[in-house]
Amino acid sequence: MGKKVFISHATVDSELVAVVIEFLNNVGINSDDIFCTSISGALEGGRNFVEQIKDNVQDSRVVIFLLSERFFLSYFCLAELGAAWALNQNILPIIVPPISTAEYNNTPLIGIQALSMGNVNFANELFNDLVRKNVIESSSVTDKSRILTELNAKIKAETSILRKDPKGFYVVRLTESHARQARQNIPTIQSPVDQFLFGTRSNTLIQKETLWRLNGLLDIELDSSITEHWIAVKAIQLSSTKLQFELGQLIEQSGSGKLFSIKSFYELP
Repeated sequence: MGKKVFISHATVDSELVAVVIEFLNNVGINSDDIFCTSISGALEGGRNFVEQIKDNVQDSRVVIFLLSERFFLSYFCLAELGAAWALNQNILPIIVPPISTAEYNNTPLIGIQALSMGNVNFANELFNDLVRKNVIESSSVTDKSRILTELNAKIKAETSILRKDPKGFYVVRLTESHARQARQNIPTIQSPVDQFLFGTRSNTLIQKETLWRLNGLLDIELDSSITEHWIAVKAIQLSSTKLQFELGQLIEQSGSGKLFSIKSFYELP
């Protein structure tokens, strides 16, 4: 017998998947009724991996896709997406910020209504969709308001964290930039980026570079007082605001911001 829910996701998004699975458990779907490679024991030893994925996509009542940055860089995720689309399964796409609707519309799922974790009503929309798809029964869920509120809070917290993959690479969006070089006069320091740009060593030659603010906090951050992470890129112009990079060292910290070097980077489309 097939599972109720198949969850397709990138490996690096396992923490986000755990939040979704907890929600599904809270609304009455046992982990035994969920196929997800993040769940221990989901894959049977001795059986072909691809065949197991295919069988579970075909037999599940609903197929949930967590469409994150990493999802679109995973060949296996894209294969699962294609298989579910080809098999005309009951599909529930979920857009994970900062993925946009325009990017979603470039997939084979264009035309299928997607939910977005960036929507303030995401938890309620997900609940209602699962009811419409006959995966859960609304009347059997107690304390619904608390469950939905907790899901929204956990989603907001998790989607603000930028996690590195097993090879040590981050994928980020660059949201704000400032060019910096050697300065003779130090202006009044008003923000973390002012400190990063002008520093306290005005006689030190600073190599021309661009400072970029990231769209979240790197997963190394445990200090709740830090609200901004920046990277220094030794290139004044980039053709893309989406980067994949290895993290270097902490260069500076000022107030609520931290500035890091990077070892290498690749521009992504």
